[in-house]
Amino acid sequence: MLDKDVALVVDDSATARSAIVQVLRDRLYCREVLEASNGQDALKMLGKHAIDWIFCDWEMPVMAGDELLAAVRENPATAHLPFIMITSRGDRDSLVTAVQLGVTSFVVKPFTAKKLVEKVFLARGRMERRNSERVRAASGQKAWLKFAQSAAIESDLIDISLSGLLVLADHDLLRSYTVFDALQVKLQMPDASEQPVLPCQVMRLEADPTHPSRTDKIRVAIRFQPMDPQARQALLAYIEQTSRRSVN
Repeated sequence: MLDKDVALVVDDSATARSAIVQVLRDRLYCREVLEASNGQDALKMLGKHAIDWIFCDWEMPVMAGDELLAAVRENPATAHLPFIMITSRGDRDSLVTAVQLGVTSFVVKPFTAKKLVEKVFLARGRMERRNSERVRAASGQKAWLKFAQSAAIESDLIDISLSGLLVLADHDLLRSYTVFDALQVKLQMPDASEQPVLPCQVMRLEADPTHPSRTDKIRVAIRFQPMDPQARQALLAYIEQTSRRSVN
């Protein structure tokens, strides 16, 4: 269910929006549903609100659904969002275009409430599997470890997922810390649009297995603690950007 999520429904038809909103509220128990009549208005709302899902028509005035999808995927702050295209277009070329642009799922009008619910659950399952995977960091990505009443410690990010991250840092700077210590982690990347600071807890400190005889560096496994929706959205965006950067 989407009882903790905010959805954005984008369609120039008020009747079509109403049908989608009804499913989101009555079948999926969405916490909040916002509406926009075209892609341009949707982009403005994405800049003002923490959105978790986008449900969008293809053919709209001002800015069509495919243009909105492209803009969402190009922005690191929104690139991770599940985007479900709900449209009367059912031809293969349209489906291929949507997939190439990064659509999460594709629903052809007219649709049933059951079909839309199924698409949402399938999309959420794919997202959960993707987000549980550890994303390898690119060269040069840094994470700053800030324990209570101490200066921030620079570390090299090894990998990251929605549950936590793994870093490599100077052993001497970490001698006074141990498992379960609380800290804040600031994630940094040269071309990142956001620098999230997240609540964390140390889960493991170990020698670097790639250089077992090395004593000046130590690996630290860190688990994320509960965070507010805005911080989690920033984390999602960071992981998405890290994934793209590591591939390139």
